[in-house]
Amino acid sequence: MLKASKKCFLIGIGGAGMSAIAQVLHGMGFAVSGSDMKESRYTNVLKNEGIKIFIGHSKKNIKGADIVVYSTAIPDNNLEMKAAKEKRIPLFSRSDILAWILNSRKGIAISGTHGKTTTTSMISLIFRGLGLDPIIMVGGELNELGSNARYGKGDYVVAEACESDGSFLKYKPFISVVTNIEEDHFDFYNNIEEIRQSFLKFISNTRPGGLVVLNSEETYIQDYFKSGDKEIIYYGINPGNNIYAENIKFSNFTSSYTLVIGKGKKPKKIKIKLNVPGIHNIKNSLAAFAVCYGMDLDMEKAAGILKFFTGVKRRFEKRGEKKGAVIFDDYAHHPSEVKATLEAAAEEKNKRIIMVFQPHRYSRLANLKDKFGSCFNAGDILVITDVYGSGEQPIPGITGKILIDNLIDSGFKNKIIYIPKLQDVTEYLESNMRQNDMILLMGAGDITRVTDEILKP
Repeated sequence: MLKASKKCFLIGIGGAGMSAIAQVLHGMGFAVSGSDMKESRYTNVLKNEGIKIFIGHSKKNIKGADIVVYSTAIPDNNLEMKAAKEKRIPLFSRSDILAWILNSRKGIAISGTHGKTTTTSMISLIFRGLGLDPIIMVGGELNELGSNARYGKGDYVVAEACESDGSFLKYKPFISVVTNIEEDHFDFYNNIEEIRQSFLKFISNTRPGGLVVLNSEETYIQDYFKSGDKEIIYYGINPGNNIYAENIKFSNFTSSYTLVIGKGKKPKKIKIKLNVPGIHNIKNSLAAFAVCYGMDLDMEKAAGILKFFTGVKRRFEKRGEKKGAVIFDDYAHHPSEVKATLEAAAEEKNKRIIMVFQPHRYSRLANLKDKFGSCFNAGDILVITDVYGSGEQPIPGITGKILIDNLIDSGFKNKIIYIPKLQDVTEYLESNMRQNDMILLMGAGDITRVTDEILKP
């Protein structure tokens, strides 16, 4: 698809997914340029790599391009999209290019409703530490890389495979991983059965002779999947899996456990130390170890490498302190993610936990509002903002207030406040935070603006 194309122009190059594609294509030797509406950390990183960035969209920007790549956020009436069509320059979506990159080598595609970014990052770190020099494309910013992508010359591509729009079905991975399956993305799927079938197709696309890695306790598709010409490895917390954990402990924002490998009377056991908290991160690490086990890599070395993993940007990320309170950012926006994040926070609780939650997408809140019932119980004060639409049109009656009403109806006992505007959230926190409070801001929208404002010098 790209062999004859020397010059690639990316519309929306400053997005997380597009900037990762840009870095990898640049590393592969393509002449990469692109445009975005404003400068960002990602555009600055790309500029430092020698990639030409245009701020603003113009038909002139695509001059000389052999192909044009666009993200799902780009509308059809975009000037550069229209110019590419007029000039008959081949147009490809971001997922088309990601599929081409992943399918061109031994692709390791990590999917699931939650945990895929962290799991992808853990596998990436282990592979780098073992000298496998992979191409890496992650949905978040890996602390050890300081970036969301890396070009490598090895045989492997380690990439996050998002199920949100079904585009992960374009991938033909050598190894496919599914961390869990839950209801989500109702702007694309109609029900949980459609979601389950999509994941089944995803793992069925694994290459002959390849490997399928499943969380047996949270995927619920193993009874429907016939492995045939693929090896399958199950992982989870409980015995009976090929890979599982025992002796789990949490302390001072770290986790530890004993990794048990293999079934039978004499399974191998390795002591694991993680510099990230929470049972969800233990599950993510089990997925990473399951991949290593399936590839017959050195498990002792893999464990030694993973203890240096310090997390992903906006995944229970400590941002700083103000008035003696510690402030954390987290990307959690689905009920299960919110609950997992707060359970991890509760393990480290000193005094109060003040939670700020920004609902993400009207369609998600409309379909999952009843699922948040017990998610916030670990905290002391809950602030709910209005919905971050992420390009969706508002749905009548679906606001942050409906989530508060549902929580009260379900018996939520702690203090709960509705503050629609982020600027008012900032003022509330600055007036009410105390020494040793934990302030936890959660959401996939622009809630992090509150953190930025509070921590201004």
